[in-house]
Amino acid sequence: MALRPNSDIRRPAREDLIQPQPDQGALRLPDGQRVAVLPAVFFQHLATELALPLGDQTRHALYKFGFEWALQDMIRLSRQLAAEFGGGANLDLWQMDAKFVLDRWWAPLHTAGWGSWTIDLTSLSRGFAFVDLRHTLIASTAVGATQPTCHLYAGLFAGAVSFFERSERHSVEIQCAALGAPCCRFVVGPGPQVDEVESWRHQRVAPDEIRRRLS
Repeated sequence: MALRPNSDIRRPAREDLIQPQPDQGALRLPDGQRVAVLPAVFFQHLATELALPLGDQTRHALYKFGFEWALQDMIRLSRQLAAEFGGGANLDLWQMDAKFVLDRWWAPLHTAGWGSWTIDLTSLSRGFAFVDLRHTLIASTAVGATQPTCHLYAGLFAGAVSFFERSERHSVEIQCAALGAPCCRFVVGPGPQVDEVESWRHQRVAPDEIRRRLS
C-alpha cells in the first residue's frame, strides 16, 4: 500500500522558491541549484523561434526539453522528501502516494506561473494519468493556433509520471486552450496507447470520448 505522508502540500511562496544571492550575482533553489528567471514572453515565443532552425522537429524538441526538466525536478524532490521524512525503506518516494508526490512536484511550478492542474490517477494501475491544466503559460497567448501548442507541458507530465512509475510514459495533449477550450487536457500513458490516443485526436474524437475509451 502506498504511504500518504502527513505533510503540507501548500504552494510555496515565491520567496521560498527563489533565493537571491546578490553577492554572487545568482538566484538559487532551496537545494542550492542555480537558476535563471525568464519572462513569460520568452516561453510564449519559444516555439516560434525554435521553428526557424528546427522546422518540423520543434514539437519534439520542446517535448524532450519538458521531459528532461521533469526528471531533474523529480530527482531533487526525491532527495527532499527523503530528508524531510527521515529516509528509510518505508518512506522511499516510489512507495509514497502518487498524488501526494506529483502534487508536491507541481506546487513550485504553479507558484512560478506555469498554471494550475488537476491530475487524475485513478487509472494509474493500468499506466494512465489524466491532467487538466488551466492558466497555461503558452496556450493563453497562442493566438491563431490550429493544433495543440503545449508540447513542453506534455513532456513535463510524461517525465514526472515516468520517474514515479519507473517506466517510460508518453504524453499527448487532447484539448488545448489555444483552440478555445476551457482548459488544456493531457493523457499520460504507455507509448503505444498514447500513439493511439493521438490518432484518435487527429480523427477529431472528442476528449471525453477518448477518456471513456481509456477508462
